[in-house]
Amino acid sequence: MNDGGRFARFTDDQQPGFSLQKPRKRLPWRWPVALLSILVVGIGTIILYVTSLQPVDPTAKSSVRIVIDQGETAASIAAKLYDHGLIRNPKVFELYTQLSGIKGKLQAGGFMLKKSQSVSEIADHLTSGKSDEMNLTFLPGLTLEALADPQVKGSLAHQGFNTEEIRRAFAKTYNSPLFAGRPSGASLEGYIYPETYVVAADTALDTAIKMTLDEFYKQVKSRDLEEKLKKQNLSLRQGIILASIVQMEVSNKTDQKQVAQVFLRRLQKSMVLGSDVTFMYIAKKEGRTPSVNDPSPYNTRKNPGLPPGPIANFHIEALEAVAEPASGDYEYFVAGDDGKTYFARTEAEHNQNVAKYCTELCR
Repeated sequence: MNDGGRFARFTDDQQPGFSLQKPRKRLPWRWPVALLSILVVGIGTIILYVTSLQPVDPTAKSSVRIVIDQGETAASIAAKLYDHGLIRNPKVFELYTQLSGIKGKLQAGGFMLKKSQSVSEIADHLTSGKSDEMNLTFLPGLTLEALADPQVKGSLAHQGFNTEEIRRAFAKTYNSPLFAGRPSGASLEGYIYPETYVVAADTALDTAIKMTLDEFYKQVKSRDLEEKLKKQNLSLRQGIILASIVQMEVSNKTDQKQVAQVFLRRLQKSMVLGSDVTFMYIAKKEGRTPSVNDPSPYNTRKNPGLPPGPIANFHIEALEAVAEPASGDYEYFVAGDDGKTYFARTEAEHNQNVAKYCTELCR
């Protein structure tokens, strides 16, 4: 039929009033999944937060020294606690202090904290305003290198002093009557008196070292050791050097006196001391393999007399042993595999002792 042009023609897919796009299908499951995801993340965050508030090691008994400086931020304190293994998460610690309203109340000072403490217990400790005391122990028979080594139990590093603190304290210049005859520029090796000192936890290490020097000289004077060393033809400096060798050779008080007798007799007869611990000391200090042929003047197998300096710190009993040695005419000794020390008057007798008692240690 002729429409006379009054009506337009539409194809089936171009009917008036209809969109050319197909309607989107609704996905009713998306919102529940999104809500579930948010819920899971929220629960995970809460679990992480609560877990991070718990002690790092509930069974830990030893304390860790922490020094907080004036003006330190909560973030800085959290990082310090984390570095010392006292908290699980520094961000959580900082958040806890903010939520609990104590962020600005953390105090400066020295504190002794435990890994068995929770974040809330640590935070309470740090806001108490009371610095702690600590037992600072210097063990006998340790070199300066060992005192600075965090892997050495009982070292300064193990007790909470950092590498920079130790380096500065060891490099500082100290004044003490102990240093008579000590060469200019010589280290503190052998002069740090081993003892346990009760100090404030924020005590500077150089202050503590000065305490050890004072205590050392106090012991020397009270025991009249300078005068007794003179009778052995030794100055205080020489006595300290020899006492450090005696300490490293044997720790038993009775044996120390007899070992001192051996060394003094050798010095009197211009014999080499023949002590292995001296070349072992310098080899370790300078990064070499220990050898009886070490070229250092610390090698008392090759060089007569005393080495240039002490090789470790020592208990006062070692210096007493040098000042008042046991009687006898022994010239040799060897530490046996059984922990006993065997003395001899002749080299032949000494070799027999080595063959009989020192099959493992002397290898």
